[in-house]
Amino acid sequence: MKEEILDSTTGLYLAEALDTWFSIGHKDIPVPEAAGSSARVFLLKHATGQLDWPQSPAFKVMRHDKITYASPLFREEFKILSRLKGIDAITPMLQGGYLKPAPGTSWPEELPPSSKIMERQGGGQNIKGQLALFNTDEADEILAQFDERLQDGWLPFLILERRWEDNLYMLCDAGYTRGSFIQNLSMKQVLDIAIQICSILEKAHAQGAVFMDHKLLHYYWNDIRQKVIILDWNIGRWLGDNPAPEIIRDDLLQFSARALHHLFTGQQAPGAAVVGGNRPDEIANSPKHFKASYSFDIQNRLNDDEMRFLEKALDGGFSTASEMKLALGMLAAKR
Repeated sequence: MKEEILDSTTGLYLAEALDTWFSIGHKDIPVPEAAGSSARVFLLKHATGQLDWPQSPAFKVMRHDKITYASPLFREEFKILSRLKGIDAITPMLQGGYLKPAPGTSWPEELPPSSKIMERQGGGQNIKGQLALFNTDEADEILAQFDERLQDGWLPFLILERRWEDNLYMLCDAGYTRGSFIQNLSMKQVLDIAIQICSILEKAHAQGAVFMDHKLLHYYWNDIRQKVIILDWNIGRWLGDNPAPEIIRDDLLQFSARALHHLFTGQQAPGAAVVGGNRPDEIANSPKHFKASYSFDIQNRLNDDEMRFLEKALDGGFSTASEMKLALGMLAAKR
């Protein structure tokens, strides 16, 4: 562990907010759904321009006014990311630790950057304080200090690779794309994406973690490599060895109702938790069975086998990610 001062004039500092808009090409598009319920996210920079990482990473810090709600979520995310290290498709934690804001710190408003002035007002460059920085191999020490640090006014944070790819919501949501999502990805690509996500879940489940918050905002698509990358395990749960089968089934059901239905049809299944800063209780209290919803265009896009697969998935018909991946592979082979 090492300590540093957070100060935009001398060292590390928080720059523009990353949780108030999407970036597509050279345009920033405000969408409230990007805001998280437990954290603020800023670009992390250094006054000298020199960082320990190839590009400026994301700094995800607990909301100072949601500590009771947010603290168990941060604790779980520390556990999960430290234990799932090495899974290529999971956005890694570069470092973690605690921020103790300077007395009188005023947190910036969550403003879309519709002008340079508003972008500056929404940034974190005026936040000063102390940083306690831990490497990823010190995750157990982060967790050991968690309660004591919170009581002493420190806020947990994670430093994460910043995703530069488009998230799949931007490519697959019918409303956001004004109906053009069908042209963005072929069904062959959609099936390959679903297979890749199942592979991520298969590995995570085998090690004792479930994701739960399967909105497409959390899945990024690297078009060059035709590869899915997952981000944000804040609502995930660490279950350890031998997780209960019903919890694995619930994770697959949430994946089916939110991400899978969205990939196939351009929208989440009716009744699924809304796209936004979701809370664990919203997901836990969502239905245990869903119905597929197809527009006329989607009925022409999907074949009968794909519709039957989606309906089975929405009815909780898959008990393991391996089983679901096998079924998707059979669909992909026919495309």
